[in-house]
Amino acid sequence: MTLVSRGFVLAGGLSRRFGSDKALVAEAGVPAAVARARVLAAAGLVPVIVARAAREELQPFGVPELLEPPASTRHPLLGIAAIGGDDDVFVCPCDAVLLTEGQVRALVAGRALSADSPLCGVWTAELRRRAHAWAVAGRAVRALTEGQPALDVGTVGNRNSRG
Repeated sequence: MTLVSRGFVLAGGLSRRFGSDKALVAEAGVPAAVARARVLAAAGLVPVIVARAAREELQPFGVPELLEPPASTRHPLLGIAAIGGDDDVFVCPCDAVLLTEGQVRALVAGRALSADSPLCGVWTAELRRRAHAWAVAGRAVRALTEGQPALDVGTVGNRNSRG
């Protein structure tokens, strides 16, 4: 079993319900995507932000960005499908505002997805390979992750409105 060493922050969404780019919303003086990257780093992972386009607002923080291939549709699974390699990786959305270092460590140790949010947790290479077809078909994340190991680490949060 290989060590989970890479962590990816999903920051490619359109933030339609939120009304502005959730990845750039300030949290403790840094953009949300950077705040999540720092949680992953604190848990011992090498963080990368996955985005549909580079954002100059994120550049000063030095977190590498992985750009998703252009697509005619938007789906969180497209960001996951863009992550290459044959290793297991940790993934979380940029709006997982309650995600802690302890939760990351527990999910990595259990090689599991969060019972609260299947977008948050350890994604195998095989599951990531299947993600693109599911995204293009418009299928739900939970349908893809059904039957995968899940762990209740408490809520990781979700920000879909400013309220």
